[in-house]
Amino acid sequence: MSDVLLLTVLLALGSTPPRASAPPQAPDATTLTVRRAVALALGRAPEIAVAQAAADEAAGSVRDSESSRKPRFSVNSTPGYSTGLPLSVAGEVPSAAGARLSMTLYDPYATSDTLEAQAEASAAQGAVDQARADVARRTAAVCARLSADEARAASARRRVEAREAISLQDRALAREGRRTDLDVERTALEEARARQKLYAAESDRDLDRHELALLTGYPAGTALEISGDPAEAVPSPDTDGTADRAVARDPKWKALGRQADALSRSAKLLAQTFKPSVNAEARYAYVPRGFGYDKYYLSFQENVASVGVSVVLPLLTGGHEAAQEARSRARLEQVLAERSLREADLTQAARQAEARLAQAGLETGIARRAAAIAGEGLAQARAIAREGRGEADGVARAQLALSDAEEDLARARRDEIDARLQLLALRGELLSTFGVEAAAADAEAPARP
Repeated sequence: MSDVLLLTVLLALGSTPPRASAPPQAPDATTLTVRRAVALALGRAPEIAVAQAAADEAAGSVRDSESSRKPRFSVNSTPGYSTGLPLSVAGEVPSAAGARLSMTLYDPYATSDTLEAQAEASAAQGAVDQARADVARRTAAVCARLSADEARAASARRRVEAREAISLQDRALAREGRRTDLDVERTALEEARARQKLYAAESDRDLDRHELALLTGYPAGTALEISGDPAEAVPSPDTDGTADRAVARDPKWKALGRQADALSRSAKLLAQTFKPSVNAEARYAYVPRGFGYDKYYLSFQENVASVGVSVVLPLLTGGHEAAQEARSRARLEQVLAERSLREADLTQAARQAEARLAQAGLETGIARRAAAIAGEGLAQARAIAREGRGEADGVARAQLALSDAEEDLARARRDEIDARLQLLALRGELLSTFGVEAAAADAEAPARP
């Protein structure tokens, strides 16, 4: 080892490496279950609020477009005086009081606008359901990571303690001339690496605690802990028919289906040759004799009423009709293409999720078996040490092997839970797993028009 490297190690570690500190005790720790954390996150997630606001706005647009085909009633007063034939003032014939009742009986353009508004509302509602599923999955994944971080930190502390014991022993042997300075420096370097792993585990834990606090609404810096095993809160889903179920339960795919259905009906309306607008209206006016109308009408009456139906058939629209029909068709083709692409993506994602879950399950099984073997090895090493046999550092090295196996097991369990969450989300079962239903009604998407 060069002098530069030796000096660097000595400066980093010091001549007497510090003992591993006891695990920090979190004051006023708050314990959460995975289900409770998901419920809190769903109740305050800003992305869900944004999506819900957009859905409410789209629903308001639907109601606004539908209002044009509902009865409208108004009263008015237009005091005035007419010389000769009565002329309208501000759109009304001069009268002391009046009333108007009108209603659109049929208007293909207004119906088309309503259908397009419904298509936008379907897309917005699908975004709400997708946002809720994304928040639930993210929160559960953070809980799984935090639980794994705690296990990693605990094993890392035991690893540091074992490395400290080996370092002390090597320095004692070096004083007896049975270890070289190079052996001591190598041991010190391994101890530094063990401390670095402990720092990494604790740093990951603190970051995941901070993210979970943001998701659930707790103040930053709150010592959050996960109670129970996250694997029990996130059961392994059934893999039968995952691709078909992923397509049928996907919020975005269903929303695109509802959009396509509405746009298809809109395009059919606009493609009709005969597109009249039919409006009905009833009007009443009270015109006192003082307004002067009786001078010009032989059969003047103060109370005037009329009822009629207007049928308007547009013949020349300046190209507006053709442009509106072309726009509706183009939007329909776009939505159909997006729906086909979404279906293909979901099918591929389902297959990848199934393969990932199977692989993660195998890795967890192997890691659990390795941890069991390492635990048995530590027990044997301690038994041999009590009998005064074996290597002097046998117990410490057995502890190192167990710490490594425990860390691998924690990572494998975390990855398996994440794979379960991915598959549950694809199958549309994630929210129901945590006792939460989708925001929209779980209706089957309409068939492709």
